[in-house]
Formats: sequence, structure tokens, C-alpha cells
Amino acid sequence: MSWVPIARLLADGRPSADSVAIRGGVGIAFGRFQADVAAALAQLEGCTQAALACEDSYLFAVGLLALLHVGAEVMLPPNTQPGTLGELGVPVVDDAMLAARPAAQGRFAPLDAERAKIIFHTSGSTGAPKRIEKTLGMLQREAEALHAVWGAQLGRGPVLATVSHQHLYGLAFRLLWPLSAGVAFDAAVDAVWETLLAKLRGDAVIISSPAHLGRLAGLEPVAASLRPSLIFSAGAPLSIDAARASQAILGVLPTEIFGSTETGAMATRQQSEGDEAWGLLPGAEIRLDAAGRMAVRPPYVDGWQQTEDLVERVADGFHFLGRADRIVKVEGKRVDLLAIEAALTALPWVEAAAVVALPGLPTRLGGLLVLTGAGHERLRASGPFQFGRLLRRALSAQMEPAGLPRVWRFADALPARALGKRHDAAIVSLFEASHP
Repeated sequence: MSWVPIARLLADGRPSADSVAIRGGVGIAFGRFQADVAAALAQLEGCTQAALACEDSYLFAVGLLALLHVGAEVMLPPNTQPGTLGELGVPVVDDAMLAARPAAQGRFAPLDAERAKIIFHTSGSTGAPKRIEKTLGMLQREAEALHAVWGAQLGRGPVLATVSHQHLYGLAFRLLWPLSAGVAFDAAVDAVWETLLAKLRGDAVIISSPAHLGRLAGLEPVAASLRPSLIFSAGAPLSIDAARASQAILGVLPTEIFGSTETGAMATRQQSEGDEAWGLLPGAEIRLDAAGRMAVRPPYVDGWQQTEDLVERVADGFHFLGRADRIVKVEGKRVDLLAIEAALTALPWVEAAAVVALPGLPTRLGGLLVLTGAGHERLRASGPFQFGRLLRRALSAQMEPAGLPRVWRFADALPARALGKRHDAAIVSLFEASHP
């Protein structure tokens, strides 16, 4: 299948009967895709900015192309929680809106890839959502780079996924790359392996994460004829146990991707022994500052991008040593500890809060709280377990489950070093002797 950039996909077209996506085992033809985008475009005429928040990946692709062709700036919220969408202050294009219109016919001109904009929102170091602007051209160049490295293994699909398309990794790997390459993607996000494995065939590609690959243990190995051609993992380093479980059960070692929303994919590795070095993707460059923090110059983004990743250089790549800031990865998602602390201290029961990543895999968050008088009363009335559930419910309107602490401790004051600097090691030690 020939490569067609997203900017020209609807203008240049593909054979009308070719499948773009699969829903419930049934292919959705390219001709239907064009008609659905045309109908959505007519509905969105005059829109200049909108948040795109869909659970169904096919409807997301329809909404994305429609918004870009109508000239709108597309905002991708980090999650589809009502509180998050409300904070963006723009119209929301969702599954219900896109599924409720009849197909239409239309003619499409090529998009200007350097003017079409997609805005991502990720956790920033100040606790407020960080706006990261990408052009469609940047995303196209990343998709082309992925195809140059792994296109020969892509086969005819389908592309299956356990991760959302709302983030750059899912958008690039499970939607934009397949759309340009002419490979069908599955419309559903499979939250559990049982549903994904039922769709497997020998030339499938799986887009996954450490959080999901870590749950393979105990499943029966798939038949050799059903083994996928590729398994990708991104969002956090994969444990060697999860890599080996993938090879034992799915017959394939995962291909790990290192990158960020700012940089895109910039390094890769496969683990067989454990903690193998990351190798740079073609065209990517890195440099280190005096503190060992890595700056990246990917081939699809202009200029150097400073990161908070601490690394050690090796030939043709690096070893990852950890993060220098307060953003951690939980279940493959960026979680800003400052934002959680700010949300906790806004509650009437909390005077001060410290949120830390607890040792071990999978990563869990612990919350150490100094309570107000009202908080002490609620804790006495409900007990620690129910009070912890109350805190999680209060945070859930604006945060995904990955960003919610699972272990709670209560203290009269937060441990501090000289000059009032918080003592994180002492905070973590308060969780060590306790049960989850």
C-alpha cells in the first residue's frame, strides 16, 4: 500500500472499498470514512477551536480530520473527565456528536500541514496543565520516521491497542501511522487482554504500555499462527519481567519507545537481559548538561528540547537514570505530583499535602496529609479506609485514576530539612512498614 500523508489523505484518496478501521470485527471502508468526515465537516463549519474527546478511535479520526479541514485548532485534553473538559473553555466534539449525523458527500482540498495545529495538554512542572502545540507537519514527519524504521513489519494489520489516542503516543502509533500506511486500526481500546487476544491474527500490531504488558502473566500462550508482528510499549520503562512475559505469551519481545509529547519518539530498545541501553532513532540527537539532564533534537521538531530526564551516554544511545522533576509515570501516564498536592490542599479537610511515588513496580502514589479540624473529624467518623475513598472521589472529577494516591498517611506536620525544604526520603519512609 502506498504512503499518503495525512494532509493529502482525503484529497488524494484510496480505493473506496479499502478498510480504514475495524469495529466489532467489521471493516469500515475508506469511502465511508470520507463520507463521515464530510458530514462532520458540514456540522462543524465555522468552528475555529474545539476539544476533541472521543472513546471510539474511528470517530476520533473522523473528528480530527473534520476539524483540521474546517480550519479549526484541535485541542486534545489529557483525559475525558468532565472537570478537565470544562476547564478548557471551548466546544467539545465527542462520540455522541460525531455518531449522530448521517453520512454526506464532499470534495477535499489538501491541508496545509504547517498551518494545521493540534494542541496537547500535559502536566507541567508548576502543577497547571502544560500546552504543547504541534503542527500536522510535525506529526506527519514522525509517522514517516516510524514507517521508515518498522514499516516492513507492519503487514496488513489490524493495529490493536490498549492505549488511548488522546495522547501523542497513541495518536502517532495507532492512528496517524496506520492511516498514512493504509493499514486498518481497531476502533476499540482494549482495557483487558482477553478482548484484544480474541482479535489477534498473525500480522497484527499491538500498541501497548508497561501497565498493560505487566498484566500478561498467567495467560495462555497464543498459537504461533496468531503471534503479532510487532508490539510497542511506551510511557515508562518496561520491566524485564514484563518483556519476558510478552515473549513467552505473545511470542514477541516488545519494542520500547522513549520520548515525550514535546519531543515525539526519539529512542527505542528491546530488552532480553534487562536494562539494555536506548538507541536513538534515525536523525535524533541528544546532549547533556552539567547535571546530566538530557536535551533532545528530534528530526521532526525544530530546535533542542530540554528534558528533565537524567541519562548516561553510551555509544549510539543512553541509559535512563530517572527524572529530575516532580513528574512521574504511573501506568504509562504522566502524573504531576504538584498538581495532586494542589488539588488535595484545596479540599476542606487538608491543611498540607505531600504526594510521592512509592518504591517498587508497578509505581503507586502515596499521600501524606496534614489535616484541618474538619479533616480530623471526618477521619474519626469514617475511619482511614473510607476517608481515603472520599479523598479519591473528590479528586476524580479532574484526574484520571492513575493520578490518585492509593496509600494514605496522616501526620501533624510534613517532614522537612533545614531551611524548610521538604524531606522526601523521610516522607517515603513513613509508607515503608505499612500495608497497601
